[in-house]
Amino acid sequence: MLKLYQTNLLTISDITEYSVYADGDGYSDIPLRDTPEGMEVGDEAWAFVYRDASDDVVATMAKAYAQVGECAYLEVVSNGDRGTFLDWGLPKDLLLPFTRQMGKIREGGFYCVYVYLDDDDRPVASMKIHQHLSEDYGDLEINETVDLMISGETDLGFRAVINNEQLGMIYHEELSRPLKIGSRMKGWVQKIREDGKINLNINRLDNDTRNNLEEEILTQLKENSGRLNVSDKSSPDIIYEHFNVSKNNFKRALGNLYKQKLIYISPQFIELVPQD
Repeated sequence: MLKLYQTNLLTISDITEYSVYADGDGYSDIPLRDTPEGMEVGDEAWAFVYRDASDDVVATMAKAYAQVGECAYLEVVSNGDRGTFLDWGLPKDLLLPFTRQMGKIREGGFYCVYVYLDDDDRPVASMKIHQHLSEDYGDLEINETVDLMISGETDLGFRAVINNEQLGMIYHEELSRPLKIGSRMKGWVQKIREDGKINLNINRLDNDTRNNLEEEILTQLKENSGRLNVSDKSSPDIIYEHFNVSKNNFKRALGNLYKQKLIYISPQFIELVPQD
């Protein structure tokens, strides 16, 4: 059976002068829109299946911005009696009910939402992502690579959706610069806390990266008479201006150089240690 409001692999069943149809797998043949030229009966195609304004099941090869079970960063296009409508790449806009909203919503603004089916099997959006996704680590493991979408900011850092299934936190001190809400990126599970919640990192410091950073610190020290007015107490912005890295990664590199007795660290500066 086809999954409504999701991407399905369809088989072309008929082509007429005006339309292309796909095997509906329980829904009889369904119209397949936005198809490229040259398609033939029997070809397979990935397409988004949904109900149109007439409640007919149709499919499109145009890319929807989100599907049921996913989070997305969508634009508000209008307001109605039951809520706000979002552009999700389909002719029929996605409803964000008033009861599923948080804070002030403005037309033309973008908001992070989770897409799900309501009790009547209609797709709707919710800004209350935490009600749909778990904050527990589940099957995730430390150092596992994950797909992230930045969903919000707090005083501590940025909240991120993990693989459309869970929520985690990227702390400010792990960042070289602020993130944008709605942006997507790869990340890593940095730590699983005692309460089961997930700490994330997008600036992984592997051995090669750490060695390169330590070499860059030593090079800049030598080019500046053995002293730099930046330290582990400096602001993230100053550290990024010098080395394009997060404060935590910079502190780790400094700590390693200090253990090797190559530098001296003060609250205001770092300095080369004279070598024999």
